[in-house]
Parts: sequence; C-alpha cells; structure tokens
Amino acid sequence: MAACPGCGNENREGARFCDACGTDLIEEQAPSAPEQPEAAPEGAPSELADGRYRVRRFLGAGGRKRVYLAEDTELGREVALALFDTEGVGASIRARATREAQAMRKLGDNPHVVRVYDTGEEEGDPFIVSEYMPGGDVEGMLADAPQRRLEVERAVEIAADVCRALEHAHARNIIHRDLKPANIWLDEDGSARLGDFGLATTEGRSRLSGGTLVGTVAYLPPEQALGEAAGPHSDLYSLGALLYEMLTGQPPFQGSDAVAIISQHLHSDPVPPSRLNPAVPEALDRVVLGLLAKLKEDRPADAAEARGALEAALVEPAAPEPSGEERAENPLDSLAGGIYVGRERELGVMREAVDGALAGRGRLLLLTGEPGIGKTRAAEELSTYARVQGARVYWGRCREEEGAPAYWPWVQAIRAYIRDADPVALAWQLGGGAAEVAKLVPEIAERLEIEPAGE
Repeated sequence: MAACPGCGNENREGARFCDACGTDLIEEQAPSAPEQPEAAPEGAPSELADGRYRVRRFLGAGGRKRVYLAEDTELGREVALALFDTEGVGASIRARATREAQAMRKLGDNPHVVRVYDTGEEEGDPFIVSEYMPGGDVEGMLADAPQRRLEVERAVEIAADVCRALEHAHARNIIHRDLKPANIWLDEDGSARLGDFGLATTEGRSRLSGGTLVGTVAYLPPEQALGEAAGPHSDLYSLGALLYEMLTGQPPFQGSDAVAIISQHLHSDPVPPSRLNPAVPEALDRVVLGLLAKLKEDRPADAAEARGALEAALVEPAAPEPSGEERAENPLDSLAGGIYVGRERELGVMREAVDGALAGRGRLLLLTGEPGIGKTRAAEELSTYARVQGARVYWGRCREEEGAPAYWPWVQAIRAYIRDADPVALAWQLGGGAAEVAKLVPEIAERLEIEPAGE
C-alpha cells in the first residue's frame, strides 16, 4: 500500500493519484526500493464460511476492503474474496457491501461485468465472493505501460467494453458513480469487465445532500462533484476521464488538492489528448472531449452512442497534417490549462472566510489587481470550495462600459437566488426592506406580490 503524503490515505501500490485528495503520488513519493510481493495484513484469515473458502494469498486493499485470492473448495474454482472491515464504521461499511452485492446480483451474468457468486459474514464483517480476474485491473496495466499510457487501439477496446457494461447497467437503472482504472478488470482473453459497485445507486435515488462527495476526484463529473443527482451521463463523463488517462498517461485534470481538481472539472477545458499523445487521431479527440463536456446534455445520449462514436473514430480518415504556420498559431494550447499555482496564500484566506460564513460569521472580500493576474480564476476556485462545502453560490458580473444599471452585480446575484427561493422564506429574509430591494429587482415584487417602494 502507498500512503498519500498529503492526507495519509492508503492507496494501492502503483496508484498515480490519491483516491481521497487527488495528490500526484508519483511526484510526491521518493524513489522506492525494488517492489516486493505485497504481504498479507496482520490477522488475515486462512479460511471463511466454515472452511468453504480457503485463502491463498492477499491481492490488495482499498475502501475498508481487503481482497484475497481464495479457493472455493465446494465448486473447485478460484475466486476473489473481498472482506470488509467494519470496526468503528460498521453500519456504513455494511451498507456499502450490501449495496455492491445487490447491484452486481441485479446485473446478473454479463460478459462485461464482474460476477458475484456469494455473500455472507465472518465474525460480523461482511464478505463478497466474486469472479477472479487473472488479468488484473487497468490501474496495474497503466503502471506497467511505457509513459503510463496504452496503445490507442487497446485503450479504445477497453473503453468500448466499459460502454457495453454501462449499457447493461443503465438498462437496469444502475449508476456506477465510481469509474476509474482500479475498477476495470481484465479477463484472461483481455476483455474488460466493470467491477466494484460499492457506490452504485439507482438513478432515482442518486441525489445526495450538499457537500457530500461520492467518487474519485480525478474522474468526477461536475454534477456529482457538487452533490447533485448522478445519472447515466455522469458515468459517461467518468468514462471520458478514464479513456483520457489510458491515452495520455494522466487524468484530464491535476491539482494540489481535491478542490483544485474539482474546480477544473467545473470551469476548465481539458487539453485535447492528441496534444499529449500524437498517436491519438483527431476523431478520437472529439469523442473524448464530448464525453468530458461540462453539461450533461452535451455528452453522448447513452453508452451505446458513446461506444459507436469510439469505434467509428478509429476508422475515420485522418485529417491532413497542419502546416507549420497553423501549427504555430497558438504555442500555448498544448499546455495543461487550469493548473493554478502561486495564489495559495490568498486561497487560504478566502477558504477561511467561507468556513466562517458557514459558521455564521459573514465577510466581504475584495479581489483587486491588474487584468490577467488570475482574479477570475481565484473567484472560481473559491466558488468551487464553497459549493463543495454545501454553500450556495451566485454570480454577478460588472460591465466595463458606461451605462450599467445601478448595483448591477448584486442585481444579477439576487435574481439568480430568487428564481428558486421559497416566497415565504424570501419575505422573511428581506423583511421590511423587500419593497426597497424590489425597486432594483422587480422580480421580487412579482414573487412576493408587493409594490416596489416609491421614489
């Protein structure tokens, strides 16, 4: 296991980014000694279910779950045995194990989904017995690949198999919510299977409370990052991030912490994969960027459409090579936009202000400086942090030219707020000042059925 230097979270050996905070583990870790076989943790069981499952060796761990290669002595086959540790968090871990087992059983026998054979409990800890995948997972494949990236055709093959798994899952109203390399497993023939449905949910039950993050930040759809309802389009965004990493060796967005990465999911456009890997054809660029669209409606309609686009991208004729003049038109477009550095102190002050506001201590902050120094980006970072913490964020923008209405930024923010505000709560919040504010924002008079104050 690899401990994250940023947050201390235990990640599987070879992982590039921390599952919890997004820290780049490859850059942060000092060169390690030659890899040794991973030893089983202390207290590892030798058998479960009254001797039916005999543990052979330890495979790995993650998310309070330890996975072992075991022998099913009753049916004479190798299986993967996942044993959950419920100490201190019994109810939540048990719920996750139950959710994973129910989802995977509902999916049944599909050639692109890891099969579940059995479930049970051992000394109060739940376990799941599933199909053993001898080919390992895509995370391990990337760790062994040159530059951590796959051949274009191989990456598309895996992505197409994941699409087939999503077609099957979405048809049964199951949303995975945690697509990433460590959850894509490889069969003996090299075909990919989707596993680990521990965060899966039905589309109708996928809305989360504000401030609750579900998933892994490097592959997190914008709507899921903000605790909004996840749906089939959310899994397609994560598929885009997964495919991006298989093609380029890195996720579409990187940052110093989870909030910085989420901010890029919300506000930044990814660099086309071909800028990092010239072997990626332009047609595939378009498919990947379409999967990574910020708005759900701009992504493919479903997993079947995404698979068709992926397969077609490999046979579309290549576009002519750009001329030297065209190639040099924008020398900065190959840089990873969205990496935000040099404002850590300012961001720290602003985040403290948000924390204080959520605790009831409001503040007014003013960002000043010359154009182009990053004021808008800093405001976007702050907006992301506030929304992840469960706050509502409303924007108002100034006009540079003359003739802007009075208090224009505040008018825009108030208008955005009252669109969804409950009229009773709005009347209570504005109190005796409602008529005065209605002079600036006439929509308030309509919502509250009052007359604006006179001149």
